[in-house]
Amino acid sequence: MDENKQPTVFDSDQQQLGDVYAKALLGFGTATGKVDQLVDELDGVVDAIENVPGLRTALESPRIAQGAKHDLVDKAFGGKVDKGLIHFLKVIGNKGRYDCLGSIAASARAMQDEMSGRVQGVLTSATEIDSGIVDRIAEQLTKVLGKTVSLRSMVNPEILGGMIVRIGDTV
Repeated sequence: MDENKQPTVFDSDQQQLGDVYAKALLGFGTATGKVDQLVDELDGVVDAIENVPGLRTALESPRIAQGAKHDLVDKAFGGKVDKGLIHFLKVIGNKGRYDCLGSIAASARAMQDEMSGRVQGVLTSATEIDSGIVDRIAEQLTKVLGKTVSLRSMVNPEILGGMIVRIGDTV
């Protein structure tokens, strides 16, 4: 996806399933005291699935047996991520929901942030903004919102001037 474009359409079914599975993962993480670790590791798993040629195709293929997919998950991630996450990935696979992993990871990150009193935002401007200014804007937003704001800076030359700050569905 072009980094300068904002996503405007999403698959609501995948997002809904992402929310359901993310709640389950965070419930497990809360019980074991590993919420942050599991969310970080899930992000890494999603990155690996997206960037390793053929891995996503193999995991999502209905032609490959579940046992073979479980073996693939063990080989790809065993010993690298928490055993609970490995089990979670296999459950996702048993339900045929590897296609929802990106939505699950996004939902888990958002829920983790909410639990921790953090929010993620995007600051878009026509030109590159100094990181010190971005930090000051984040500090001001933290004061206004009462939550810790983390801003990611993006450049969109189509903007004539000023900046756009998006936090959740608020602009």
